[in-house]
Amino acid sequence: MKFKKTLLKYVTLSSLFLTPVLDSTLAIQTIYAQEAQVLSVDNYLAQGADATKGQIITVEGYITGSLQSQTAYGKVKTNIALGNSQSANAVDTVPIQLPSGVLRSQYNSVDNPSLIGKKVRITGKSDTYFSRAGIKPITKLEFVDEESAAPETEKPETNSSTSVTSSAIPISTLRTSEQQQSYTVKGKIISVVNGWGGQGFYLVDDSSQGIYIYPKQALGYTLGDVIQLTGTLSSYKGELQLTTITEHALLKNTSIETVTKTVLIPELSADKQSTMVRLEHVSVGEISSDSYGTATFMLIDEQGREVQVRVDNRTGVNATQLLSKIDKGDIINLTGILSTYDNQNQIKPFDLSHIEIVKKADKETVTSSLKIGNIQGEGHVSPYNQREVTVKEVVVISVESSSRFYVQDVQPDDNDKTSDGISVFKANHNVSVGDVLSIQGIVNEYLGNGYTEKKQTDLTITEIRANQLTKTGQTTVPNPIILGVDKQVPTGSIDNDGMSSFDPQEDALDFWESIEGMLVAVDNAKILGPMSHKEVYVLPENATSPLNNVGGVSLALNDFNPERIPLLFKKGAFVVKSGDRFSGRLIGPVSYSFTNYKVLVDDTKQVPTVVSGKTQPEKTTIQKEEDKLTIASYNIENFSANVKTTSQEKVERIARSFVDDLKQPDIITLIEVQDNNGPDNDGTTDASQSAQRLIDAIVSQGGPKYIYVDIAPENNQDGGAPGGNIRTGYLYNPERVSLSNKPVGKIATWNNGELAYSLARLNPEDKAWTNVRKSLVAEFEFKGEKIVLISAHLNSKRGDNGLFGKVQPVTFKSEEKRHELAEQLKRFVAQGLAHQANIVMLGDFNDFEFTETLHIIERAGMTNLVSKHDEADRFSYFYQGNNQSLDHLLISNHLLNRYTFDMVHVNSPFMEQHGRASDHDPLIVQLHLKKDTTVPNDEDAKLLPITPVSDEQTSTDKDNNQIESARIQSDKTESMQTTISRSSQSTTTETTISRSSQSTTTETTISHSGQSTMTETKVIKGNVLPYTGEVSDTTLIGVICLSLALACIVIMVYERKVDC
Repeated sequence: MKFKKTLLKYVTLSSLFLTPVLDSTLAIQTIYAQEAQVLSVDNYLAQGADATKGQIITVEGYITGSLQSQTAYGKVKTNIALGNSQSANAVDTVPIQLPSGVLRSQYNSVDNPSLIGKKVRITGKSDTYFSRAGIKPITKLEFVDEESAAPETEKPETNSSTSVTSSAIPISTLRTSEQQQSYTVKGKIISVVNGWGGQGFYLVDDSSQGIYIYPKQALGYTLGDVIQLTGTLSSYKGELQLTTITEHALLKNTSIETVTKTVLIPELSADKQSTMVRLEHVSVGEISSDSYGTATFMLIDEQGREVQVRVDNRTGVNATQLLSKIDKGDIINLTGILSTYDNQNQIKPFDLSHIEIVKKADKETVTSSLKIGNIQGEGHVSPYNQREVTVKEVVVISVESSSRFYVQDVQPDDNDKTSDGISVFKANHNVSVGDVLSIQGIVNEYLGNGYTEKKQTDLTITEIRANQLTKTGQTTVPNPIILGVDKQVPTGSIDNDGMSSFDPQEDALDFWESIEGMLVAVDNAKILGPMSHKEVYVLPENATSPLNNVGGVSLALNDFNPERIPLLFKKGAFVVKSGDRFSGRLIGPVSYSFTNYKVLVDDTKQVPTVVSGKTQPEKTTIQKEEDKLTIASYNIENFSANVKTTSQEKVERIARSFVDDLKQPDIITLIEVQDNNGPDNDGTTDASQSAQRLIDAIVSQGGPKYIYVDIAPENNQDGGAPGGNIRTGYLYNPERVSLSNKPVGKIATWNNGELAYSLARLNPEDKAWTNVRKSLVAEFEFKGEKIVLISAHLNSKRGDNGLFGKVQPVTFKSEEKRHELAEQLKRFVAQGLAHQANIVMLGDFNDFEFTETLHIIERAGMTNLVSKHDEADRFSYFYQGNNQSLDHLLISNHLLNRYTFDMVHVNSPFMEQHGRASDHDPLIVQLHLKKDTTVPNDEDAKLLPITPVSDEQTSTDKDNNQIESARIQSDKTESMQTTISRSSQSTTTETTISRSSQSTTTETTISHSGQSTMTETKVIKGNVLPYTGEVSDTTLIGVICLSLALACIVIMVYERKVDC
């Protein structure tokens, strides 16, 4: 017994001496693990040229033509006009001076009319031009065009032919060569240049095979030139291309014979790609066009085999010209370039002469004029699509631009299922509201503005492409349909029959189609949320839909609130939030874009008055208590140390949220932390500086000095913006909570209800987590209790079909992957819950509380506190008029009797002008951790075995000391480098760890900034032992021995003995 007491004193006293030494080592228990701003047209015009005069600026917008005066377009080659939309009025554009030379010849809208309507980003000197803010002159023009073969990022330059030093290889050889390598070819240009964007063209050589050349800058060549060039072989949407041209030269006195091959549709094989082909006696299918004037249709042979044809307006042939030549059902011969798009064959003619009429289709001649209602029909596609029609006695109700306006029948057809209004396209139409017209033209279903996949997802807009306009008088514009009074948007469903029947009374989708193109109005509209992209979602003043705590409508199971009314403003220069309202009447025609119907409101003519509501940013109602742990989750939206992309104002707002609004939580799960330089794609993955920027801001506002931990992702492997390397991480207050004194691991594993590591990622190498933020698992200690946190940032909803799209019922393609990830999360937590582990899983799940994604995880024995929260307060995000919950917080079921939970709305109802710092609201929970022996009832938790710590995952020495780098690969000859970061003050130390076991080398780069010193790892016979980086191992052993000796001396004196 005396020996035990002596030993106890020895151990106790030894710990007193050893603690300072070990603290210096173990305080680092874990290791952590654009150029100038682009202005919009409106912003630049609003600030004026004086603010930036003489400076180089960049403005983004649409080429709308050229200016002959301050207020009028003209046919002028010395300038182009940049508008905020394709239909901007001349007075609302930024004038751009084109200097003489290549820039003027390539980009004046007189010689290059196909450029009109293109979205571009223009850089040049800010100056007054045409008596307003302009660019004089332009130095760089970039296309921002979803249909181009790749982003255009280089400015057009003059052709500077260089001597091509490499010898050319046949294109037939090139087409089977390794991609991302440089090759030299020579050939003849067989297409127009820049007909498909990027200054691209098609090249064919003596082997009669071709390749697409995509230089992204003007090389100065033209159709028929024979050239030699060097570039990098790559592929876009399945089409081979040479890009990044490094050398190029015109070959004079050289000729190459090119042959147009007459083929059948089944003979459109790979060896004919990028060459001219000809199809004969084929039938024209349905013709569709987009808002740019590009048309597509199918060609069908006698056996019913099909191939798509694309007529790109950039070639100089637009949809209007095409429709004046061919109709559905015509038999034609067609010549064009055989290309590939989305791995499907596509033929691209670039001149009207490429289309030869063999036989016109038999069609009914519409001899008498039609009502607009007849043209619109009872459905989403006109029964007169692609047919020439005449309408009379129609009145202009709205003018959108110099090329588009809307008309309604003066005498409607009294059929509620057919719209009495329609969009009309006619360049330089010169009509005014109130004009009575007679219109002759072709009915067309066209796609409005939308995302890249709009052809597959969006509904079309019915229009008349007018050939002739005749003004026959003036009349009063019909009264608008007052939504909520004259007609009610259905509240029950968007579509309940898969578009098999047309029911405007039941389906909101059909309701909007039944008034497409008509003038509608909303009186004293209730504003549901902040404006985004000039869109504001509203409800009529008399709407009876239940509102939530901020005056919006919340998404619920089987209720997507189809009664929401989107208003798209022309200027959109006001500030609104949830709970505000517009005073008075807002009027406009109904149109469609980006997978949604919209009311187009011209706020340059009717400026809305905003009446402010009572919604204010919130503070949590949770009161801090000494014996209770508070944990928050906050998606801080692409946060980094890069001051160009994360403003200091944003940093301070987020810091203020932590200090004041959330009352300084003990642990904070951060979502969307970017690496130190944000979107700069240079291979950086460490985020310690990003974290330190936030920590410093918190301290400056009176908050605690948090410590940050994460495990850095591999470069560009976890999704998000390229180069940003977003990840989840944790801030914790070391005065209140500590990270468990365990090593950092590669893969999170359980060991008898505790984590084997203090910090690790969940199944990071499983293919399910490819291009997804990896969940970070951490074990903390609070008041003697352990708690495990699991962060989540699951795959986004990108790829889901829009609620008002043409795919009905709506499919959510992204759900499948989230369900797979949720199953992995479920299996992991079930193993911990089998031992009554305290677990909190939290973050951005990119799914709603009522979805299967959350239910899967809950089946492990967890409860989503969002589902139990007050329905009127249950949201963290605002999207297209709906408040919704994408952020969630789940806890072990045995903790349900001792928690307090809050969703703190500081962002989602507001715009940046109100103080918004992110697009998500934070969540917070307060827990009272105490011993509980209740056994969970969940069967999954009972049945799932505990996964032991495997040899691959840990290295154990004789004393069972364990430590693991964040990423270790076990191949015998493989070497790898891993970055784990930790931030708290601002010192950076780097240590290289080598581990030798079966000739395997693993290198781990460890960086931290904080109060603690660095921990290195030394290899001893393949086992790994920790020691401080500021002393040698000999010194460390000496310090430990000295401490033990001193302890013995004290004990001897105390016990008055000589034998210790």
